[in-house]
Amino acid sequence: MYGKDAPPAFLLVANDDPNPSVGVMTLYRSLKSAGVPAEVHIYEAGGHGFGVRDSARSFVARTWLERMADWMRARALLN
Repeated sequence: MYGKDAPPAFLLVANDDPNPSVGVMTLYRSLKSAGVPAEVHIYEAGGHGFGVRDSARSFVARTWLERMADWMRARALLN
C-alpha cells in the first residue's frame, strides 16, 4: 500500500469517534511494514474532529498539538 519513500507519519484518533478509528491502525501497520517512521496516538475521548475544533470531551486530547510538536522536534522538522 505504501512504499518506503512515503513521508514519516504522525497519526491520531479518538476512540469515541463515531467513524471507525480502526482504519488508523491499518494505516499504521501498512506504513511500518514499508519501513516508514510512524507514530500513532489513540485518545480515549475527543470525538470526531477533535484536532480542528475545541473539544470538551477530553482534556488529554487537547494536548495533541504539543505531542506532534515533540514528534517533529525529534526528527529535526521543527526548531
